[in-house]
Amino acid sequence: MSTGHLSEIPACGRTKYLNETMIKFFRKIRYDLMVKNKTAKYLTYAIGEIVLVVIGILIALSINNWNEDRKSRKQEVKYLKNLQTDIDLELQNNDSLINYRAVTAKAAAHLLDFKTLETVSDFLTLEHTIQQVFLRKTFIPINNTYKELLSSGNLNYITNDSIKDYLLKLDKMYVAIDNMEYHMYREYEEYLYNIAVANGAVINLFDFQKTAENGAFVFKAPSQIPIDTLIPQYKRLLEKKEFLNGLKLSVMNNVVLKNSHTDMIGLLQKLNSLILDDLKTN
Repeated sequence: MSTGHLSEIPACGRTKYLNETMIKFFRKIRYDLMVKNKTAKYLTYAIGEIVLVVIGILIALSINNWNEDRKSRKQEVKYLKNLQTDIDLELQNNDSLINYRAVTAKAAAHLLDFKTLETVSDFLTLEHTIQQVFLRKTFIPINNTYKELLSSGNLNYITNDSIKDYLLKLDKMYVAIDNMEYHMYREYEEYLYNIAVANGAVINLFDFQKTAENGAFVFKAPSQIPIDTLIPQYKRLLEKKEFLNGLKLSVMNNVVLKNSHTDMIGLLQKLNSLILDDLKTN
């Protein structure tokens, strides 16, 4: 066993090293006392030997525990910093969705109150508004670090209970938003998509041949749009009770989802604040 500095010895060998060193030291003293027939002193040294061996073991265990705690904290700090990166991206993600939900709710409300449909300009406005409502965008969480903590069983590395609590709250919010989106898009299919397809031509602004050839959207010239045929179809669609009900549901669902993302931003900001405070103690 090396007799170098104790810190240079691997943690698993420190207890053994201390024991061997002290045993050799006390063995020599014990031998001298036995040879000189000094029984009382021998007993005193024997008790002292036991006490010091126990102290040595406790010191070695303390050093080992300190080293393990230091390694655990290093890993925890890595996870906390990765969580911060995810939070920064997630804040941007939610900001984008808040804007999208607000615009979509307003577009659906505008269709409910769409009065004038006579000119090419009216038709273009209507088509753009319908496309905004029909555009399907879903929330994809940016929570790679949290998923890694769960899948690896390393959530226990996060020692701050408040941080863990907010991570769990965030996870519940992910599930809630996913359920709301699923419910909303089922209504879209039944009351908006299916009704629109069954009651007239849809997506009339694009030249589909050139779009397919170019691999990018190519719009028709206004003069190429047969508004005399399309306007009557859209007027009938805007009078359909099912379609109007679908638009109302779209307004309500998009507003609810917008508010949910706003609440999520609050959770993310609080979580980020807790992580910042925790890292200051490092």
